[in-house]
Amino acid sequence: METVVAIQNETRNELDSTRIRRIHQILSRVRHWGIRHIPREHNRETDGIAKQFKERRKGLQ
Repeated sequence: METVVAIQNETRNELDSTRIRRIHQILSRVRHWGIRHIPREHNRETDGIAKQFKERRKGLQ
């Protein structure tokens, strides 16, 4: 969850490489982690967080 919050708090103009480096730094503190695809219909909570973030960004423009 810390990674999700960090991604949400990044500024819109931040370079993707910087964002990836930041995510990697956060994940390096965790012993075991992995990335896997989860279909949206199987993960409604995360989809809701993504939608809230998208709406918040629209409000900042």
